Amino acid sequence: MNHDTNCSDKSALTPDAKGSKHDSLAFIAARDRAHLRLYPSIWGSNYLVLSNRRARMQAFFRNQTSVGKVLDVGAQYCPYYPLFEDKCESYSSMDLVDTPLVDIACNAEDMPVEDASFDLVLCTQVLEHCLHPQKIIDECFRVLKPGGSLIVTVPSIYPVHGYPADNWRFMPDGLRYLLRAFTTVEVQGELDFPESLCNVICLYGHVITGRMGRVGKMVNPVWDCMMNVCARILSMAFTPFARTTFTAFTVNLWAMARK
Repeated sequence: MNHDTNCSDKSALTPDAKGSKHDSLAFIAARDRAHLRLYPSIWGSNYLVLSNRRARMQAFFRNQTSVGKVLDVGAQYCPYYPLFEDKCESYSSMDLVDTPLVDIACNAEDMPVEDASFDLVLCTQVLEHCLHPQKIIDECFRVLKPGGSLIVTVPSIYPVHGYPADNWRFMPDGLRYLLRAFTTVEVQGELDFPESLCNVICLYGHVITGRMGRVGKMVNPVWDCMMNVCARILSMAFTPFARTTFTAFTVNLWAMARK
């Protein structure tokens, strides 16, 4: 993520109280867009990645009585906040673009945040867009309290998706290397092999439908739904014979690291 070098911090480097930002009209309006990331349509090509990530997030927060102070790096629409809003002491969002939803607008490679300020840091689908992934990971490590946790998701096998740039793809060993400063690191595939294979076929189909104009736009939802359903069926069929955290061929990676 090619962040601006000028930083704007509307929280004066202190996490906002939950009630202030999240009662704003701008935040409420953004909930619709965030809801689509939490509960994607089965008629969309991103259904498997987003729904699996939500399930993994829900499982994590379900087992937590409290998550303390949370920093969301690259938050954009803050889609995961509803999953832990009743369990966090405070929530601060950070992003490149300064919007009413962003508490700290800055380059995440140089966060204007004091050391050991947060108990949990989320960094989902950010590292592929930046110039120096290691710098962002190092900053996440710095701002975490001892014993704090970092949740990272990154693409492994996924098409170029732009804004503001798309620079990197990650393998499990490479992601572990980026997180080597942490005490414990667990890397899993967000999609298992059947889901990943179907998702790749689904996305490749868009290469063809993309050349079909208006007809292609009509075909896409049906094609996406077929591949998503096929993925779920194959995943259930093969689960008894394969690890669900299979990482050798997965569209996306999930990592949990503890400082």
